[in-house]
Amino acid sequence: GQSLGYGFVNYVEAGDADRAIGALNGLKLQTKTIKVSYARPSSASIRDANLYVSGLPKGMGQKEMEQLFSQYGRIITSRILVDQVTG
Repeated sequence: GQSLGYGFVNYVEAGDADRAIGALNGLKLQTKTIKVSYARPSSASIRDANLYVSGLPKGMGQKEMEQLFSQYGRIITSRILVDQVTG
């Protein structure tokens, strides 16, 4: 159940994504520095509101990531990529 250090956050409003990038990109979490940037849009409805997050601590869970990012706006969806072999 360990994170691979990558995640995605989808906001309702593009401005919320901008604020999250501005506040969280480069933030140190435990021994990691996270990178937050726009993900490639999968549809026009989420363009500029879909974030890619890398460098998450291996022990960070879904709830912790949502708590960190929810202070910047309403999240549509989020997920942390997890090793498919170990779960």
